[in-house]
Amino acid sequence: MTGETLTPMMAQYRQIRGKLPENTILFFRLGDFYEMFFEDAKEASHLLDITLTRRQGIPMCGVPFHAADGYLAKLIRAGKKVAICDQVEDSASAKGIVRREVTGIVTPGTVMQDTILNSVQNNYLAGFCRSGEVFGMAMLDISTGAFWVEESRDAALLAESLRQFSPRECVVPSEQMNDPLVKSLMASLGGIVVSGGEDWVFRYDVARDRLIRHFSVHSLDGFGCESKPAAVGAAGGILYYVQEELKRDVRHVRSLKVSNPADYMMLDQATCGNLDLVPRRSEERRGSVTLLGTLDETKTRWAPG
Repeated sequence: MTGETLTPMMAQYRQIRGKLPENTILFFRLGDFYEMFFEDAKEASHLLDITLTRRQGIPMCGVPFHAADGYLAKLIRAGKKVAICDQVEDSASAKGIVRREVTGIVTPGTVMQDTILNSVQNNYLAGFCRSGEVFGMAMLDISTGAFWVEESRDAALLAESLRQFSPRECVVPSEQMNDPLVKSLMASLGGIVVSGGEDWVFRYDVARDRLIRHFSVHSLDGFGCESKPAAVGAAGGILYYVQEELKRDVRHVRSLKVSNPADYMMLDQATCGNLDLVPRRSEERRGSVTLLGTLDETKTRWAPG
């Protein structure tokens, strides 16, 4: 279908779809359904096991609005991002086509829906960037507001931290995604979704300014990271990604902590697996028996007197 034969609605769809980041499926609200078109429809119909149809030669499929969370969960677990496009004006009073806007983008690292979240495990979004010879990492759980950073000259040490906390998604400056060391590190994390972020938002001055404005402070001294450019870059980078690119509200994120690996005894992934301390990523859905899982089921009874 050429641009000259697009209906007003499809022209609106094309305009909105063209502004979305890669690896994103658009849920386009039409009445009581979220519809998907073109390549989105082909991919979603396969992942969701729903019927792919055609209208005027355009591939399309849809899911009911009231049941969208269940389908959204399947796409997120498949590593996809989903943009939610809703009607933002009353169709009865609209002049011409109803105005629609993307009201939010859900990614594996920014899930808020209870039907998708694991109640006994944080759902972290990670930020990772390199500043000279120093590497910075930030972790944000948007569902709880937990936000902390770590910095080291040892990339392998931060890689181990990433594996320990199992973030669902990691945002890296686009220009650093081809850095051999960063690329190798991300590849070693297995099935994590790696998203490229705007390079400039990871710069220390830009990231610091965003964090200062977000927390309404004069400096980052109170958080202990004023002199940690890589950590600040990672934290500011993912805050920008969530606020500006995904259009998500993060006003509930009110603190930032600095983690120091030297304060803890770190156990590598193999050790944790061999001792059955926590589930391996591949076992998370199988209900494997681990020490953590046993403790989660432990109940304490209180007896008076």
